[in-house]
Amino acid sequence: ETVKKYYINDLVGEVRTSFKGSSADRAHNITIGAGAINGMLIPPGGEFSTVKSIGAVTEKEGYVKETVIKENTTAKEFGGGLCQIATTLFRVALDAGLPITERMNHKFVVHYYDPPGLDATIYGPHPDFRFTNDSAGYLLLQARVEGTEVIMELYGHSDGRTVTISEPKIYNKIPAPPAKYIPTPDLKIGQTKCIESPHDGITTDVLYSILYKDGTKKDKNFHSVYRPWQKVCLVGTQTP
Repeated sequence: ETVKKYYINDLVGEVRTSFKGSSADRAHNITIGAGAINGMLIPPGGEFSTVKSIGAVTEKEGYVKETVIKENTTAKEFGGGLCQIATTLFRVALDAGLPITERMNHKFVVHYYDPPGLDATIYGPHPDFRFTNDSAGYLLLQARVEGTEVIMELYGHSDGRTVTISEPKIYNKIPAPPAKYIPTPDLKIGQTKCIESPHDGITTDVLYSILYKDGTKKDKNFHSVYRPWQKVCLVGTQTP
């Protein structure tokens, strides 16, 4: 009934991202997040907010604690992994040729979001990922998880626009700093637990071009700077 009412006839954007290798808790949060935004209608001229659309991220909604990037470290918080949803939304909005109004990249390169330069991080209220429906009709967002993939589709009424997304240009590589070892009485002598992985710093540029049916063209460069990240390990000092 909704499809008929709003003349939603065409698939205007479709993207898959993989979260293969994720923990069970991360996969769980991603599945809940996909369900939270599935079936949403975006009116003409409306702005879609990922943070607002997902809503509360607490234990009550079924989320569990998993790793998130927060300030200058990583920590376990409810909803860890929801940036997979934001990144998939970013890519499906690009595929549909929609204007991006807010997007921030992660602080360091995360392998789930390869290639670098096409990821989006969220942590309410900001950073958020937002885009605008600048088409003449409603858009319907479908989101689901199949196996270890997030699949998102945008349906609407095609107006003939075409999209070009360049391969990421990667430069300014900065090696990861030396590993950092922190003594802790929580582990026995001889035990080591690494809590951060090393990542080289890089800078990327991705050129996004939309060509409209009337010949108008809009270009946007997504410039992303990923900082180098050191390996951090806890070293046991607890005596028997």
